Amino acid sequence: MRLKSLKLAGFKSFANPTTFTFKHDITAIVGPNGCGKSNVIDAIRWVLGETSAKQLRGGAMSDVIFAGVEGRAGKSLASVELTFEHTQDEASGIRHALNLYQELTLRRQVTKDGKSDYFINGQRVRRRDVVDVFLGTGLGARSYAVIEQGMIGRIVDSSPIELRSFIEEGAGVSRYQARRDETQKKLDEARDNLERLSDLQGELKKQQRTLMRQAESAKRYQELSDELAKINKEDLLKRIFEAWQYHEHKKTQQVSSSESLNALETAVNKAKVELERLSNKVAEGQWLKDDARDKYHNAQMAEQTAQHNFYTLNQELSQADDKIQRLTLIKTEAQDGIAHATKELTKLNEERASIEPSLKVLGDQLTQKQAELKQLQGNWQSIRDDVNTLQAQKNTLENAQKLAESQKSRVLANREKWIKKHNELVLSFESIGKENSADADELTRLAGEIKTLSLRRESLADDDDKDKLDEMTKTVQSLQSSHATLEKRHTALASEYDILHKMVHAKPKAEETLAKADDFSHLTRLKDVVRLSRQGESFAGVLDGFLGFWMDAKIFDDLALKAALAAPNTKDKQASRAIFKTGGGYGVNDGNLIAFGQLFDAPRLKLFDACYLLDEELDEQALSRLSDQITDGRLILTKTGWLIGSFGVIHGSSFGAESSLLSQKAEHSKRLGQLEDELGALEDELEQSEKTLKTHTAQLEALKIAQDEKSAQMTVVLSSLHKVQQAHTTLQVKIQTDAIKRENFAKNKAALDEEKEEIGSELKVLESQIADSIQQLSEHLPRFESAQNTMTAMTKSMDELNAQVKALTDEHQGLQLKNSTLTQALTHTQRLLELAQKNLSQAETDIQVVKDNEKNLTAKLPQLEAAFKDAKAQTAALKVISEEHEAAAKALQLMQVKLQENLTEAHTNFAKAQTEAAQITADTAVGESRLIDLGDEMMRIDEGFNLPSALADFRAKTPKFKDNTARIDAIKADIAKLGAVNLAAAQELAELEERVSPMDTQINDITESMAKLKDAISAIDEKTKALFLSTLDAVNAELNSLFTKVFGGGQASLALIDDENLTKADKWRAGLVLMAQPKGKKNSRLAVLSGGEKTLTALSLIFAIFKQHPAPFCVLDEVDAPLDDANVGRFTSLIHELADSVQFIFISHNKLAMQIADELKGITMPTAGISSLVTVNLEEAEKYIES
Repeated sequence: MRLKSLKLAGFKSFANPTTFTFKHDITAIVGPNGCGKSNVIDAIRWVLGETSAKQLRGGAMSDVIFAGVEGRAGKSLASVELTFEHTQDEASGIRHALNLYQELTLRRQVTKDGKSDYFINGQRVRRRDVVDVFLGTGLGARSYAVIEQGMIGRIVDSSPIELRSFIEEGAGVSRYQARRDETQKKLDEARDNLERLSDLQGELKKQQRTLMRQAESAKRYQELSDELAKINKEDLLKRIFEAWQYHEHKKTQQVSSSESLNALETAVNKAKVELERLSNKVAEGQWLKDDARDKYHNAQMAEQTAQHNFYTLNQELSQADDKIQRLTLIKTEAQDGIAHATKELTKLNEERASIEPSLKVLGDQLTQKQAELKQLQGNWQSIRDDVNTLQAQKNTLENAQKLAESQKSRVLANREKWIKKHNELVLSFESIGKENSADADELTRLAGEIKTLSLRRESLADDDDKDKLDEMTKTVQSLQSSHATLEKRHTALASEYDILHKMVHAKPKAEETLAKADDFSHLTRLKDVVRLSRQGESFAGVLDGFLGFWMDAKIFDDLALKAALAAPNTKDKQASRAIFKTGGGYGVNDGNLIAFGQLFDAPRLKLFDACYLLDEELDEQALSRLSDQITDGRLILTKTGWLIGSFGVIHGSSFGAESSLLSQKAEHSKRLGQLEDELGALEDELEQSEKTLKTHTAQLEALKIAQDEKSAQMTVVLSSLHKVQQAHTTLQVKIQTDAIKRENFAKNKAALDEEKEEIGSELKVLESQIADSIQQLSEHLPRFESAQNTMTAMTKSMDELNAQVKALTDEHQGLQLKNSTLTQALTHTQRLLELAQKNLSQAETDIQVVKDNEKNLTAKLPQLEAAFKDAKAQTAALKVISEEHEAAAKALQLMQVKLQENLTEAHTNFAKAQTEAAQITADTAVGESRLIDLGDEMMRIDEGFNLPSALADFRAKTPKFKDNTARIDAIKADIAKLGAVNLAAAQELAELEERVSPMDTQINDITESMAKLKDAISAIDEKTKALFLSTLDAVNAELNSLFTKVFGGGQASLALIDDENLTKADKWRAGLVLMAQPKGKKNSRLAVLSGGEKTLTALSLIFAIFKQHPAPFCVLDEVDAPLDDANVGRFTSLIHELADSVQFIFISHNKLAMQIADELKGITMPTAGISSLVTVNLEEAEKYIES
């Protein structure tokens, strides 16, 4: 498999779609710095699944999209596509379901929002699919196949774990690791499922117990509900009767209400007729009143109009007089203004004529002085240019002198430095000779100390003590677990023992009460206090029935006893269920009989004095005979359950419900004894376990202390060894450096001598330059000073002439300003004169108009006064008529209001009666409806119920009902005690049991699956271990071979570090360290090598991995930058060696590296910020040149 092409579009600086085709084994990508070569490497890593923008030299993933430049807009999408060919080859192909053809195309694109999409052969896939496709091929976003800038340095500085990842990738372990991770994930999921299933099973079993209790409560609830329904039926019949009575009462009220309503309606109609008659009279009076009022109001309006006209005319006459006075005043003011303006104009003309000759003379003088000033300024400018030229020449000479003196100071300082360096070189050479022998002795001593510390480290690294510590830790943990189990067992048994002990040995207060009682009123409490003796425990079964017989018995007083004794057939074989109170007990001396007092420890009742237990078996005839022989109150109980007395024979099966009380108590006593024995043995075992645990814990602490001391010693030894090794390496470097210094002494001394001669020559030249500069400056100074004095004198004359021009200018400007002011005043005064003349003419015209108008108004005044007096007299007459009609209308309205009140009261009474009648009707309907509803409700309860029949029975005979309130309250209280009842508990319980039953099978299946997954993980680990270790050995062999070839000798290797946190079996999982020993140097890590040695060593490692597991291609980004020409030759020889099996693509600025390429691809940037591709086939170019 090999890389066929790379396509970029909108990726970083590749704004235009660009395609790289790779037809040869070695392709070099070249171009100037900053043209976008490394963007090609970023594109390859990005399309292979890189998710870190920082690794791509960006701040966000959207930064890979071309952002735009001046004149070119940015892109909204970036796309990179890799095409591989021969992907189904047996040796190097891809084994994956997505690889369907000989070619495989991988494409990734990203939009502005940072969202990436992946495609394989045009099919959208996930990033995980991309990673899976290339697992085991050596390709990946951060694999050893893509070495970007700085990665060589990261390999040198990489941690052991990071270095190990390169070998794992080369070994193809990543494919197995992915399978292991997937298997581990399945195992974790199975473990989580098992935990969830176990938790669910436990929870469902809790629910099962809860539902069983709820089902019992539901059953009890149903019984109480049935009883309550029966009582509610009786109460419902009672409510039907009460509703019927209420309905009959309302029907009677309805008839009486209808009669009252008719009488009230008649009274309302009569009041309405009377009110209508009076309303007509009121309307007629109101019309007369309104007509008189309208006439009166019209007369008032006429009076007001006449009055307004008369008063308005008088007001207009008064205003005319006022206006004539104002116009006369305006006329006078205008005449005064005309006289003043004429006088002011004459004065301004005279003043203006006086200043015009002075203004002309000043203008001529100012023109002359300005011409003289202009000529003087031209002469001054010429002199100033000469001075500036001379000043520049002077500055040049002074700067040349200062520069020469500065260079002389620098040369003198260099001479002092040369003297110091010469002395230091001589002293250093002398000291190196003295220190050589001492360094050699110290190096020998340090080598011996390293050997001693290494032996000490190996002795301390023995793992026997650590194995003992691990073994003892496991032993202590096992003992702790066992001890905890014993404690839990002891706690459980002790708790059970306490509960049973209280049940068996508790002496309730009821026992004392029974012991003191002389009657039988407390027999029903026997179950709380009865206790069997040791002898009685063997007969617990038969005594259970006997005890139930007494507890279920009915108590009679003396009168009831007489009645019972008087009843016929007192020796009937059926149970009488009566306890006969006798005056005293009966003693029995028969050896086969056991008195009840021997069978019970408590209570001590006289009742049991006449009771015996027969410890033998009897047949039916013997039982009958024995019954005939008993003539007193004694009772005999056989061990087979027969009770014999004067009444006959009863079997224990009919004794009562409490048939297991004494058996349970006997079982409790027996279990209590067993618990005492178990607890004793368990306490002994706990004591022994505690002693053993303390002993082993002490041993464990001792081993830990020893191990800690050993670890501390190891730390000290390792620290000392590191310091000695560091000192040894430092001394080696110092000795090598001293040798180089001795070799370089002669060269450095010759260089210093040559530098001394150069300093002397340069000093002579500078002293000559300084002397020349001083002579030229002395010759130039007189000319510069003469020109400067001339310019100063001209400057003074020019200042004096400027002052004269300024004085003349100020005086001329003052006269011009005064002339302008007088001109403005003349214009303003002329305008005032014209305005005053216009106001005078207008005032005379307005006065004449007002006088004519006043004459006309005076003629109208008598006529308006007479009209006003006539209107006033007519208004007074109409006012009297309007008041008479208003008084008559008011009297009629009072009569109407009174009659209206009577009608309202009648209406109110009628409405109230209507409301009462409607309420009675509604109550009657409600009563009837309620009666029907109750009847329907009763029919739903009892289908045979008939409401008309029931009502007929009520009319025939009034029924009597009892009060069920107390019983209903009791039933509801019992239901309330049950709490919330789950009526569906039985069904839910059945469904729950169906869910619980298959869970055990599921748990077993998951457990078996987990075992298989663990076996699979173990197999993967074994295979991974073998593959990794074999690859590590092979890479070490290839690394050493390549390293020797590159450096012409020496050796290099990868070694597993000693990780104390790993067990012996897992030591192979430790990280790796890369050791290198170039020819002629001691074995050391890469960190102390030179830059070129680091690069070649890291490349040897990468190419060694490629030899073991070649990736389809290898991309190198300027890895030859730190190498000189000789090392570049070694680098190119490595590429030639691997080029047959690996396709190389490298970026380089080195011409030697470019020479080995089959094809050059140039990256240029003709437009700022936009990269372009130029391809050159070297084979075709060579043929073209030859032709």
